[in-house]
Amino acid sequence: MENPFSEIYRLCNDGSNVDKYRMIREGEIVLPRYLDVELTNLCNFHCRFCPTGTKSVNRVKGYMPDAVVDALVANVKKYHIPGVRFIRWGEPTMHPKFVEILKKVKSVGAKIHINTNGSILDEGKIRELLDIPLDSIKFSFQGADEDTYQEMRQGGEYLHLLSTVKLMYNLQRRTLCTPHTYIQISTTLTGETAEQVESFKHDVGNICDFYNIGYTKLNHLDVDKMDISEVEKEKIRVLQQQETIHSNYRKICYEAFDKLSINWNGDVTLCCSDYDNFMLVGNLLDMDIKELFNSHAADAYRQMIVNGEYGRIKCCSTCYETVPLVE
Repeated sequence: MENPFSEIYRLCNDGSNVDKYRMIREGEIVLPRYLDVELTNLCNFHCRFCPTGTKSVNRVKGYMPDAVVDALVANVKKYHIPGVRFIRWGEPTMHPKFVEILKKVKSVGAKIHINTNGSILDEGKIRELLDIPLDSIKFSFQGADEDTYQEMRQGGEYLHLLSTVKLMYNLQRRTLCTPHTYIQISTTLTGETAEQVESFKHDVGNICDFYNIGYTKLNHLDVDKMDISEVEKEKIRVLQQQETIHSNYRKICYEAFDKLSINWNGDVTLCCSDYDNFMLVGNLLDMDIKELFNSHAADAYRQMIVNGEYGRIKCCSTCYETVPLVE
């Protein structure tokens, strides 16, 4: 089965930053191809690789209020935005109305996707998601087994997450849900052995439609600003020293040229990695999606990216190719 977002991703991966910037400036592209939406920046996990988990995020915590949800739905409907992904800097299933919000966005014609750590999903919630129907879901793992999962992703259980994914996979097939919800599994590594990786593939290969394995990126973290113990900080410093990634800037920035990311309070940023309002272009309650996408602030950031001035933008300065956007 093909990922329902594949066509959107193909369009985003096509062309160069220069080409896309020209098309935006000349009015050939006037809207984002899809949106990333943060229902909350709260999380029930304390992952060592995440600014949320290490309590280094400074912006206010909260849940997306009804006014922002209504503005989101109205914009998706007005501009026929083809895809909305519920991801970013919190666990979206913690929002008390997350299923209701997904239904609203789906009802105005958009494909919908959600990223989750899976900890809150039980059979009842899974059935609700399948009934919408949810177009795709990504379960976020860490490491390749129970021990390496716990090393970085504190708060969950590897075997429990496996059982949750398996439950959803089997429920969908047992109830013959149509259309099919595309189930993905994603994990990142910090030095696991080849044997551990093969074991992980064996664990997940038959309970999802697609899985990917990448590297855990840590060098972007400012350890000194983390609200964690000195022992935990030292563990991260050791992992940072061991980190091996190809330090090449992205050839194509689909963040700045193809989409917008919306925070729980309606603030809109030009980058998915913006956890602390480094690249804001406005607020959804003050401007609509088209205005935000074509704002002066967005243009200024895009111009710096096209000129290769990555050091002038915090989000860009450590944004290297690690795991590509996949279909």
